[in-house]
Amino acid sequence: MKTRKIVGLSLFVLMVLNTTVSCVMDRVSLFYIKNCTKDSLLINLSKSDTLDDWDFWGMQDAYVMPRSDTRGKDDAFTRAIIGSLAPPDFMISVDPYICQQYDTYYIYTIKWSVAKNYPMDVIRKKKLYDRQIVTKKDFHDRLLEYRYACPTGVMK
Repeated sequence: MKTRKIVGLSLFVLMVLNTTVSCVMDRVSLFYIKNCTKDSLLINLSKSDTLDDWDFWGMQDAYVMPRSDTRGKDDAFTRAIIGSLAPPDFMISVDPYICQQYDTYYIYTIKWSVAKNYPMDVIRKKKLYDRQIVTKKDFHDRLLEYRYACPTGVMK
């Protein structure tokens, strides 16, 4: 009898703790960009109207890098390709919060062959990238199909 009371009381305490301590899950729907070109591309969705440094590729726009950040610039390119490299017919996920907070965004794409051979300063200076302005309406069922195909080796 005493064991049943202890087990019952323990279950009650666990249920109360579970309902008071547990958080309500906020479901965030991911957004995707599909590379519908024949080239491997680095793709970045940003609220910025200028091409960001590699340090900020693949990061959420809400993240602000502190001045005391000790990450080296040498690793920035390696970190940038994680999550932003899209071979042909491949989808990458993008920051869902930018799609909730803003109505207009910029998609920056750089061909893989260009990105691995030129530093970001040269890519910016020679405009070896493509920039498109998109809105929420351009995402159909949270998917945007990127179709820019540059016949030459250089983006406009």
